[in-house]
Amino acid sequence: TQSSGSSGINAEYGGTCSAETKDKTCAECTSEEGGAACNVVVLAPKDAEKFACFSHSWNATTEAWQPGAEAVRCPALNGTAIICNSPSKTATKDYVTGNGCGPCAEAAKTDLTCLECTERRCNSASALSFLLVPLLAVIFHVL
Repeated sequence: TQSSGSSGINAEYGGTCSAETKDKTCAECTSEEGGAACNVVVLAPKDAEKFACFSHSWNATTEAWQPGAEAVRCPALNGTAIICNSPSKTATKDYVTGNGCGPCAEAAKTDLTCLECTERRCNSASALSFLLVPLLAVIFHVL
């Protein structure tokens, strides 16, 4: 199983994909597919630009998403825009999150369960509080 975030870096590999990650951040493969190696670490190209974003996990005590303590390295091809993502305040514990690197899935953007930002480490807890004010303004304007 090859698993990669939107930026192309391997998050985990081996075995089969879970229902939550299959065809989103995990692709199942066999070694017979074109004779290529399967279940190997996917490394970023040597010329990849590197930036960092925070992954998020569900906190059962507070019943809210929280960013990890350390940022995740997100390599991308040179010239690729820096984009981090995170669950919004409306995302439930069933929300499927990646590693914080790359854009939100279109469905998550549409149902407002995912937020995007375009600077290094912009999806930390302190940075996300500044995103809520413009988001609320857009929501009230649409209504």
